Amino acid sequence: MGTVRPARDKGGRPDTATALRLSHAILDAAERIFLAQGFTGASIEAIATAAGTSKQTIYARFGSKEKLFLAVSERLLKPKFPVQPSGDASLAARLGTAARQILAAMLDPKMVRMYTIITAEAHRFPELAHAADDNQSFPARLLVLHIIEQALESGEICCDDPASAMLMFQDMVLAAPLRSTALGIRKWTPQDLERWADSAVAIFLNGVRSSPL
Repeated sequence: MGTVRPARDKGGRPDTATALRLSHAILDAAERIFLAQGFTGASIEAIATAAGTSKQTIYARFGSKEKLFLAVSERLLKPKFPVQPSGDASLAARLGTAARQILAAMLDPKMVRMYTIITAEAHRFPELAHAADDNQSFPARLLVLHIIEQALESGEICCDDPASAMLMFQDMVLAAPLRSTALGIRKWTPQDLERWADSAVAIFLNGVRSSPL
């Protein structure tokens, strides 16, 4: 693969379009190599060679191998959450939309692979595991937290800790499907996932509603 040769402006820096293309090239190469070789097996040198750039450039742009891995994960996840649940919809409908997007995002084969990489490497790279589990690393968490906080303000639900409620909802929706998919012990059909999402929302709401259904 030919080296990307940034166009230079008068200050010696690559122009914006060239810099953006180089970032995309680095992320493309990192995605391929991380997915194929895992976190330990992937080297920054190999990623730099595949992207047509240098290790120094990658470190300057992303800071570390862990941050590059997270940038790949973020780029894979971000397009998976195109729909913001309508504020006019019912609480069940808003949570249902979020649940379906969570399942579609995380059961994508690439994200399942990223999850297994993080799980396998957590004991060797605890900083990577902690960073990957941060709310900012998973768009769904902030989305669900916003829905829960809105429902609290309107009096639709009652809970002492919205952040903990958000994590409980995430795990009710995602934990079993992701685990069984990663282990290869179950193949979930779209119909299975629809039913699972609906059940998770119903059980969650029965636990946090302000008054009985």
